[in-house]
Formats: sequence, structure tokens, C-alpha cells
Amino acid sequence: MKKTHVLVTLLLLLMAGCSNYQAVESIPVDSNELVGLYTLAPLDPIYISLLGIPEEKQMETVIDENGKITLPYIKDSIQAAGMTTSGLEREIQRIYTDGGIYRNITVNIQTSAKIYYMEGEIARPQEYPLSRRITLLQAIAAASGYTEYADKKNITITRRGEIIKVNAKKIEKNPEMDIQIEAGDRIKVERSWY
Repeated sequence: MKKTHVLVTLLLLLMAGCSNYQAVESIPVDSNELVGLYTLAPLDPIYISLLGIPEEKQMETVIDENGKITLPYIKDSIQAAGMTTSGLEREIQRIYTDGGIYRNITVNIQTSAKIYYMEGEIARPQEYPLSRRITLLQAIAAASGYTEYADKKNITITRRGEIIKVNAKKIEKNPEMDIQIEAGDRIKVERSWY
């Protein structure tokens, strides 16, 4: 009887310690970030079309590690990382017109497809395109939700070699804690023990 009492006490202490489990470990979540628009990042490939000028140009370039790109007739590099494609289009158009290089120019920017991966106890495990900014809960919904065996408290995101442990049940109760998904993320929903 005494052994059973000690075992139950230890089990209760272990459970109490687990109740302080954070919804997200390893990374801070910035609640000020907008969801829905993809923000350009270093090493993103982009396609730029300069239209409405005497010699229309179409270029393929990659944002450098400092987040900048170079364009014809513009002396300084342009900051691209941290901007949306439409924001970068407006900035390039402004630089060309304000600098007197062109009076009227139309700029069109496209990004190549980026993907993230869903695996484990998810209804449709596969790769998904990342065409806009989405959160973890949105990515799970896009994969048709969890299977009946999913452990919502045990989700891992592998991002550039770092493993981020996530408790989706806590995020469901506190949506401001939801994590932005990045290109190349591998999201795995673990199987529940019961």
C-alpha cells in the first residue's frame, strides 16, 4: 500500500510539472507580424519584369545574404528582404522614376514556389506550397486536420536544423502564440500513446 501511495504521489508530481509545458519552445513569436502576405527573405529567387520602357527587361535574380538586390542603372543595392513583392515593386518603381531614369515604368515581381512539409498523424501528409504567410494551425487545417491518433500536445517543426516543440492545444486556446511557417519547414504531428 505504501509503495502504491509513493508511486501515485510521484505520478502526480510528474503531471504537475508537465502542466507548465509551454505552447512553443525554442523561438519567440512576434504577434505584430501580419498573416497572409509572404515576406521576401535572403536567398529567395525572384523574377523582375521592367515594363513600359524602351527596352523592356526580364531578370531572374536571388536576394543576397544581406537581403539586397542590384538592378540596371541603379547605383546602390536595394533592400528586398522584409518586404512583400508588391512593396518591392513600388520601391523599385519609385527609385527609377525619382532618379529620373524612367518617367513611367511598371514593375512586376514574382517569387518561385516555396514549400513546407506535413507529416505524421495528419490527414494528408505531403508537401504544400507556401505562396503566402501562414501559421501552424492554418497549415494543419490545409492538410485536412489531424488523424484520430494525433497528439496535439506533441508537434515538432524542424527549421534549418533546429527542432521546435509545439503544444497545439495551448495555441488553440491562445491564437496569438501561433507560429509563422517558413519555407522548408518540416512539421510532424506525433502519435498519441493512447
